[in-house]
Amino acid sequence: MAYSSSEINPQPCVESSAIPLFQRLSLRAVKGIGVGFLLGTVLGCLLLWQPAYLHWRSLQKEKTYWQDILRTGVAYPNTDVKVVTIPTMDQLPDLIEQCRDVFVKEGVDVVTLNVERFGERRETGSGASLDYGLVRLHLRGNWEGIVHSLKALEATQDGNIYLQEVVLDSTGGEALLQIHFYTGE
Repeated sequence: MAYSSSEINPQPCVESSAIPLFQRLSLRAVKGIGVGFLLGTVLGCLLLWQPAYLHWRSLQKEKTYWQDILRTGVAYPNTDVKVVTIPTMDQLPDLIEQCRDVFVKEGVDVVTLNVERFGERRETGSGASLDYGLVRLHLRGNWEGIVHSLKALEATQDGNIYLQEVVLDSTGGEALLQIHFYTGE
């Protein structure tokens, strides 16, 4: 069956609202949208990157400071990092005894005292190495005395004693301390 050209009624298949968006926009409007998107992306990255970058820089400064202390053994008083005297391994028994004395002063009995393990830096090289010992104290006494003693240990000026774990029960509890020291020279 053949149709004559008079019988065929050509109607537009595409309505004007279906014309693609970019064909209706001028070149100037497309450039403006592109520049706006690019500017928004750059500003977003800068706003999100700045806090992370500042934190990373402060960690780099602190790392350099501690490496200088380990290398030379001297703390620099003109920096904004708290000056800490790191004890040697020979002083570790005295530090453990000082921790025990803090509890005894508060009326808390230190039933047992165990040095669980020693940790050391995995890097090898010349110079001093920052190591630590984990000390578990089994305590008997009132909670108020234990908590007050733990707060006193955290506030020590040495800055090398850290609380790792504290478990309290009805008769007392136990505390795991991490004590830092350095070895080698």
